[in-house]
Amino acid sequence: MQNQDLTITDLDEHAQLTALTDFVHFYLEHYRTNDLEILSQFKVDYAMNDINMYIYANRNFSPDQLAAGVLEYKKNLFVEILQTINLPFNENGSLKENTWDGWYQQEYAKIPEGK
Repeated sequence: MQNQDLTITDLDEHAQLTALTDFVHFYLEHYRTNDLEILSQFKVDYAMNDINMYIYANRNFSPDQLAAGVLEYKKNLFVEILQTINLPFNENGSLKENTWDGWYQQEYAKIPEGK
């Protein structure tokens, strides 16, 4: 399985938790800066709306409490988002060829100027 591209659903439980935790922290960082437009291009608005409502309702939580809560209660929505984005993962749950911030910058660079 070393050279095979793994999706979020191919990962074992521990690796999937690692992948989800990394993505949740990335998501929360961009939520705080009102900068989630890149994700919305992937037709996951329904999931993002539900996640964002949870985050807003619990905005007084500490960052760690918020990350743990959103991962516990909205895990399935994050899995759906990751399935839709469809990036390859390593067996340990890290992104195969990039970081989330690196991926975001690549996607941002693809946007035509003036749009």
